[in-house]
Amino acid sequence: MRTLVDIPDRQLEDLNAICAVRKLSRAEVVRQAIDAFIEENRPSREPAFGIWKGETIVLPGDSDPLPEDGLAYQERFRSEW
Repeated sequence: MRTLVDIPDRQLEDLNAICAVRKLSRAEVVRQAIDAFIEENRPSREPAFGIWKGETIVLPGDSDPLPEDGLAYQERFRSEW
């Protein structure tokens, strides 16, 4: 994809200097910078895994928590069918 980006003169000078030292095109250096930015800022899924671990489950209308985890409850409940 092609795109237009306004880059301040100071940044463009620094970018050109980096390109000269690395002997890379400006486009390649910009692609590398975008890759690095995405890698550093990509949302992590790690905090979501195990988010319910150790939590008690109380079904609507009940006051007591389930004595088992949700998957065990689901399997037990479905086995009744």
